[in-house]
Amino acid sequence: MPSLLSDVSPNEVVIFAPRLLGQRPELAALVAETISTWSYAEHALGRSVAAMSRGINAVEMEAYIDNWRLPARMKIVRRVSTAELPEPYLTTFLKALDVIGGLAKRRHAFAHGIWGTVEALSNALPLVGPEHIFRQWGKANDWLAEFTDGGAGAVKRLDPFDNRLIEVWSDIELREEVGRMNGLFELALLMEAVAGGDIFDASNTRRKHIHEVLLKHPLIGS
Repeated sequence: MPSLLSDVSPNEVVIFAPRLLGQRPELAALVAETISTWSYAEHALGRSVAAMSRGINAVEMEAYIDNWRLPARMKIVRRVSTAELPEPYLTTFLKALDVIGGLAKRRHAFAHGIWGTVEALSNALPLVGPEHIFRQWGKANDWLAEFTDGGAGAVKRLDPFDNRLIEVWSDIELREEVGRMNGLFELALLMEAVAGGDIFDASNTRRKHIHEVLLKHPLIGS
């Protein structure tokens, strides 16, 4: 888990601005990999809906396609799986779905949060939730310090912004997050296989085997 700026470098100034991640390309690549891997996991969930719908329940499939918000999509997956999956597959599938929903929050923080740089922290990236900046902006419009870099609109963190709200992601922690997201993708692929495991296998042999693998996945536990 990340540290807080207040614990790592409480007196350092963070600069938030577009294109700053280009100054830390290796770290930026880890952020991008976390975000993009989630997209593949979400795609696997969509294929699960397609497999369970069997082309019959086109309404649910179209609803998944049309709803880009994660809570709406998760409800659709839960609804279709509850209607289509027998036990014990359903219980395991829903447990895995809960795990995916929890880990997806980190992806959304990465994608929608505001990344910056700290000159003294070359191997780490600061991240703050946009809601904190919105609130701070409302409290102190003098936060807008200057425009630099050809009009990029750099915003400097000036006191009294609470640096306890700023996470600091080191290269090690970012690599760990990439690993977790890769595990989530594996989980989603297993869920897809369980969802459509009986299409070409009337005896469910393959589905049973994949279900056992899914149960032992590190994110699920035995």
